Amino acid sequence: MREENMDNGVKIKGKEKFFYGLGDLSANILLAAASFYLLFFMVSVGGLKPALASLVFLVSKIWDAVTDVWMGRISDNTKSRFGKRRIYMIFGAVPFGLMFILLWLCPFSVETSQVFKMIYYLMAYCLYNTTFTIVYVPYNALTANITNDYDQRSSLTTVRIILANVGLILGAALFGLLAGENTVFSEMFVEAGYDKFEAVKNSYLVSSAIFGLLAAVTMMISGFAVKERYTGNEEKNPYGLFKTLSQFIKMKEFRYTTAYYLTSMLGFDILLALFMFYIQDSLGYAPDGILAMIFVAIPLVVAMFSAVVWDKLSAKKEKHRVYLFSVIITAVGLIIALLVPAFKGEMYQSSTASMEVLLSSGTTIVLLIAVFIVGCGMSGIQILPYASIPDIVELDEYTYGVRREGAYFGVQSFVYKLSNGIALALVSLLLQVFGYKETPFLNEATGEVVYSYIQSQTAQDAVRIIFCTLPIMIFVISIICAYKANMGRDRFNAIKEELAKREKNK
Repeated sequence: MREENMDNGVKIKGKEKFFYGLGDLSANILLAAASFYLLFFMVSVGGLKPALASLVFLVSKIWDAVTDVWMGRISDNTKSRFGKRRIYMIFGAVPFGLMFILLWLCPFSVETSQVFKMIYYLMAYCLYNTTFTIVYVPYNALTANITNDYDQRSSLTTVRIILANVGLILGAALFGLLAGENTVFSEMFVEAGYDKFEAVKNSYLVSSAIFGLLAAVTMMISGFAVKERYTGNEEKNPYGLFKTLSQFIKMKEFRYTTAYYLTSMLGFDILLALFMFYIQDSLGYAPDGILAMIFVAIPLVVAMFSAVVWDKLSAKKEKHRVYLFSVIITAVGLIIALLVPAFKGEMYQSSTASMEVLLSSGTTIVLLIAVFIVGCGMSGIQILPYASIPDIVELDEYTYGVRREGAYFGVQSFVYKLSNGIALALVSLLLQVFGYKETPFLNEATGEVVYSYIQSQTAQDAVRIIFCTLPIMIFVISIICAYKANMGRDRFNAIKEELAKREKNK
């Protein structure tokens, strides 16, 4: 990366951009691991009923969303020798990593009440989300403190997104290779004398410790290695928090753009939360096998490369029209996934089958096609709604005469966390409705502890149908909201021209 000169003579070196990007790599390693595997772990290893897991995710995410708004205001008012933002990254890094480990503990037996399990995971998840907020909200605001140059900020963001995607792939694919059944860690514990189920539990714990340490170290390095150059007083928002929110809600464009973003993330989060259930229960793959991790990695890698295409298309066409195309591509991939034939015979036959047999099977070939197509459309679903949010900043200034980027970021983060909690709660509740059985569970008739991963045919079909159809229905709603927002290029440019005239006439 080349060094670039700013008007005031300060140079942002390539290594500082890299170290800044490490902060998002740190956050996304843990975010991806939790998004893909935590619900599966709570139900299939922790033994928590899906309906209670839904409450854990919903309540903790509501808490997480609320704390985001306040953390932004706290960091704005912080003064320290480490700056406004870096102090939280540096000193919050270790608690951030430690609280991640708490999520993957099972400090109870099968006979432990479901209420106790729910309370434990609720407390652990709230603590983890709080530490995530403490380090990540200040990190997000740090770009404006590193540089006040428009192009430099774009350059910083580009490097950050690249490293964020690297973290996403590591958290999604590598965590699954280390934690679970038939992995290096689980086999190591089996050889040490643990039964198979205890070995699986311990493999998750060790893997979480490794990932927690990695995330803590990279976040701390990022905090120490970057500089806050611009922390002086800026024009303050004259309106209080509730007045600001009231003004936002009064704008029709804000309501529809927010709904557009929320529904797009809701559908995406359902795909992440149900993917391992789909792989294991609907198709018969071992969710911790190498092939399953390939299925996780392919759409993420494809999404990284296809992001450039969606960016170029959105520069030529209206964002909502490009978004419609990305949803159509994703829907095609999900329809193919709905039709993927499951392995015949015993569930988990694929966990002992050779890689050659798996690769040559019709199930694997069709699924590879499906995840590739989903990856092509997925990046558009991630990028375009998020890119539409800043457009409302100019509309807000046009309407109320003040720019409130910080307030918008707080609301955007609130909306994302809330949608994530709703998605995971909805998925868990639906699994419970269709008879999905937590593992391990106590057979009430015999009093025997059952470790079977095999689900009823009804539960298997429900996972497949929900995974492949519910996101499509939600994405259709997001398309309607995108068109209703009425924030096309022509209107946006007209607003910018009017703002320029006002500035000139001051």
